[in-house]
Amino acid sequence: MVRRITLLCLLLTAAMLAASGAELMAGAAKRKITPDLKSGAPAYLAGFGNNRQATGVHDDLWVRCAALGAGARPVVICGVDVIGIFWDDVQRIRAKVPGATVIVAATHVHEGPDTMGMWGPQRGVSGINNAYNAFVVEQAAAAALDAVATMRPANAQMISVKPKDVAGYFDDSRPPVVHDGEILALALNDMRRDRIATVVNWANHPETLGSKNTLITADWPAALYERLETQHGGTAVYINGAVGGMQSPLGAKLTDPKTGKPAAPETFRFADVVGEYVAGHVMDALDAAPRAVPIDEIVYREAVVRIPVANAGFLAASAADLFRGRKQMAAEKLSVSPVGYLALKFAGKPVLEAALIPGEMYPELSVGGVIARDAGADLPGSPVEPSIKGMFTAPYRMLFGLANDEIGYIIPKAQWDEKAPFTFGAAKAWYGEVNSVGPEAAPMIARAMQELVRGARPTPPPTR
Repeated sequence: MVRRITLLCLLLTAAMLAASGAELMAGAAKRKITPDLKSGAPAYLAGFGNNRQATGVHDDLWVRCAALGAGARPVVICGVDVIGIFWDDVQRIRAKVPGATVIVAATHVHEGPDTMGMWGPQRGVSGINNAYNAFVVEQAAAAALDAVATMRPANAQMISVKPKDVAGYFDDSRPPVVHDGEILALALNDMRRDRIATVVNWANHPETLGSKNTLITADWPAALYERLETQHGGTAVYINGAVGGMQSPLGAKLTDPKTGKPAAPETFRFADVVGEYVAGHVMDALDAAPRAVPIDEIVYREAVVRIPVANAGFLAASAADLFRGRKQMAAEKLSVSPVGYLALKFAGKPVLEAALIPGEMYPELSVGGVIARDAGADLPGSPVEPSIKGMFTAPYRMLFGLANDEIGYIIPKAQWDEKAPFTFGAAKAWYGEVNSVGPEAAPMIARAMQELVRGARPTPPPTR
């Protein structure tokens, strides 16, 4: 019997954005996307539960973009302070920026408006305000265009640091306890050594304020932005990582360095402690890093995959139009999502590689540590997906989570666990599967990434 392959790649959009020996160019821009609460339209805050309406603004939400190119079509990396952006809206943003390849990654903040439709006034009622989503699209495109327009000769610094105490900034509620705790940054400087942008990549939920907060805020990234821009200049861009399996500061016990005492949970000071921690490590590492890492080539490849949706709740939400015309999955029971690969190279060798993942990947899929055989798992004999960062050869390896789409949790197939008995002897089902499209997402995305890294066209499914 011919094994049925479930990876259905309709399209490979592959652009080698390169010119050997070309000069690195970089630019940056940011635009506010804070909703206007004076308009009278309710802003339903995303995450935690339904009908959590915003009552005020603590700090602004942003689209923050860094553009870089090396002799050809530039790439623009944009971090957006929202819960998630569907592929449909990303394509609208890209259509407004025809001269560049735009990467759009949501920070996954739980204290901003519902841009996905899941957290409206009650279950089954969309929380999307189409005018606000259109505003986000317009501002993201404007920021990307501004970033390209400001491009100038530049050089790059790259850092990677994994602090000894970084595990203390996570409260992982589901075994195996694996964190992708590495803090990475790409700093772009002009020829006067002035900072253009700092792109920071770290995996942690921006949800420190918890479910009771009703003030709009970028959460802990707000402190990251402020600290980096005040002390190093330029535009700070935050890109989240492998946050699946509840990689979250909620439940963590942190010490406030200003007082030496425990930081009170679910407070703005707690959020600041997290953001300042990340910013401090980035700045210290950059100050100690070599002045420049040469880049003469930028490569970007993208594949669109069709992932089977097994989640009845997602299918019902699509059928009920909670997504307001986006993410149509009910008819074919498929999620059409992009997977991307970005490489910055010098003399033909990658110095930085990044995987663009359309959702919240479990960290054991990023760095390894999948539990292959547990008697309680539903599909324990499934092959273990290779770690995404293990596919790379560059000294600096990033994973952009919630990049260009949001399909929920991406769980190792061998750890899929909806039915009793449950893994690790648990008395009830673990949290995760309820927010995942299904068990095929992880192997399909891993396979697509392998082929993108190799530069190959994704293998089509066999004919029946």
